[in-house]
Amino acid sequence: MTTTTQAVSQADERIRRLEARLVREHVEVPPSLVHEWIERARARFGGARVQDYVPLLVARAVRASARDFSADVPEMSGTFLTSWARNTARRLLADELPRRWAHTAGVARRAERVARVLPAEERELLVAAAWLHDIGYASELKDTGLHSLDGARYLRRAGLSERVCSLVAHHSGASAVAGLVGLADQLAEFGDHRGRLRDALWYSDMSTGPDGQPTTVQGRLAEIRQRRGPEDPVVRALAINGDERLAAVRRTHRLLRRAS
Repeated sequence: MTTTTQAVSQADERIRRLEARLVREHVEVPPSLVHEWIERARARFGGARVQDYVPLLVARAVRASARDFSADVPEMSGTFLTSWARNTARRLLADELPRRWAHTAGVARRAERVARVLPAEERELLVAAAWLHDIGYASELKDTGLHSLDGARYLRRAGLSERVCSLVAHHSGASAVAGLVGLADQLAEFGDHRGRLRDALWYSDMSTGPDGQPTTVQGRLAEIRQRRGPEDPVVRALAINGDERLAAVRRTHRLLRRAS
């Protein structure tokens, strides 16, 4: 006989599997929104007389929300800045570092969806910075070894706006890594402009896995720790900037929720 606790556990497992499937199905929707829509629908249908139908009802509700969300994506892929950024990232990363290129393309796709929460004049900056945030990994650009700094310096030499250079320089808590490797003074060449635009870039990076697939921020942090190992400065920096990353993700999620 199945106990109430077992039944609840089984229902939770079905919902977890459903969430993973819906995240893969709707790559255009931030995973944090998919999770929230699922929880909202589950609360709505939790009292259904036939519980076996709850996952189906939840899935229908989430897909309806996803359709509405996807219908309002700003179009920026053809602007001069974003085209230059995409082509530059492709040239520097696609052949030499194909996995980094896949991640970059995934972050840019996420940024295009997140851009709706920003003022119109900042949307293009977000998508361009998303394409460019990891170009400093390319061997052609390596100088200090801190990819955010090397990428930002390249962009400054190329004549890009200081705002884009600063977004790349400080993305996803780079200042903590710079402090650990003795490059804090050099990174300080670029201002760290806090606000919605910065948060949105961090959110886009932290909700995209290493192969460009959507992920949760918890999954992303776990993957970084596993891939890099405990002694890597990026992992060590999480003790310093982990809360700041999570706060940026939460702030952007709240804006996305209001816009959905």
